[in-house]
Amino acid sequence: MTTDSSDLSGTIRFLPIALDVRGRACLVVGGGSVGTRKAVTLAQAGAAVTVVSPVVTAELTEQISAGGISWVEGQFRDGHLSGVFLVVAATNDEALNAVVVKHAAERGALVCDASSVERSQVIFGAVLKRDEATIAVFTDGRDPAQAKQTRDQIAGFLAAERQVGTKS
Repeated sequence: MTTDSSDLSGTIRFLPIALDVRGRACLVVGGGSVGTRKAVTLAQAGAAVTVVSPVVTAELTEQISAGGISWVEGQFRDGHLSGVFLVVAATNDEALNAVVVKHAAERGALVCDASSVERSQVIFGAVLKRDEATIAVFTDGRDPAQAKQTRDQIAGFLAAERQVGTKS
């Protein structure tokens, strides 16, 4: 069966894939709530995470104290990108995020801009981990809240199925 590659109306922007970041250098620029979520997610996946930010959240401070994440206290500089595999721009300054994305792309790093899906090569899905299965819900970056809601609905469905299975 052949497909007409000129008709791309049904295409998706982001290919949902799983990315092995174990031991890979990942940089998160921004230590607020979004940067915290991204840094923690990357650390849970085994990445070597560094956060660059003048300040960080209490949750991130705990992760840093526990040794799971490194923190460079201060402003982003191009030199922070040396040897980095994946970069997440997660500040509340869209202009700074754009600069981070530009410099990261020039160095060949994969880039996620939490403030702009248009500038992102990578987006994070709403992840659900159950037993040996991992489910990620994506909305092509259009509606992260919808992705989380759908993930939670799936979690509820799986929990209900588990309860039905144990009552048999």
